[in-house]
Amino acid sequence: MLTFYLAIAVVTVPLGAGIAFVSRVQQRHFGNIFGLTAGAVLGIVLVMMMHLYTAVGYVTILVMWGGFLLIAAVEYLTTHRHDATERNTDSKDTNWSVNLTVLGLSLHSLTDGLNLVIAAREETLGWALASGILIHRLPVGTLITVALLRSQTFVKALIRLIPLILGPVIGAVLGEQLLRGTFAELTDYLTAFAVGTLLHVVMDGFRGNYTSKSTSLSRVAKVLFVIGFVLTFCAIYFFQGFEGEHLH
Repeated sequence: MLTFYLAIAVVTVPLGAGIAFVSRVQQRHFGNIFGLTAGAVLGIVLVMMMHLYTAVGYVTILVMWGGFLLIAAVEYLTTHRHDATERNTDSKDTNWSVNLTVLGLSLHSLTDGLNLVIAAREETLGWALASGILIHRLPVGTLITVALLRSQTFVKALIRLIPLILGPVIGAVLGEQLLRGTFAELTDYLTAFAVGTLLHVVMDGFRGNYTSKSTSLSRVAKVLFVIGFVLTFCAIYFFQGFEGEHLH
């Protein structure tokens, strides 16, 4: 199962890049697509946190926020110059800003690999965690490629995305080593940590931070965000029978 997850994770980014290249004249639709997928991922995150809180306890909520804040720190350290470079008209500075964003996303892709290892081990909602991870990689690949194509060819942009493409494989190899021994007993907490890292990427993209010019999503995209969230949450919540569970 892990091999299947990793194969999809690797393919989704170049597929997203291809969509960006082919549909450059219709980029107004990209924000709508991200809004829908981000809502779906948020629905998955919320259901998983309800499940973890019910099965393990409130500590999983704290661990989730630990994962969220860790990725936030990585994002800050790699893209803290973003606002300054946006005010500078020099193209080299703008490209540097985009490159920092790619670096931050590439580092996060390592956690995607670790999270997929955890998803493969999670018996109840591992498939949901894997779905959230895989769903968000396609629009991320599309949106970051849109930014790269403003200053370079598609081939060069694809080369820049190699760390982002291969990150999950490297992260999975490291994750397999990490989860051996003592850490194997901490799967629930590691799952909560994974959910937190996924939540940050969704919210970061919702703020428009995957392009060289930070812009909020349109009203249509926000409506699609709500639709994606409601449909996904209800589908998983009732399909898994969580409506019969009681928090404790």
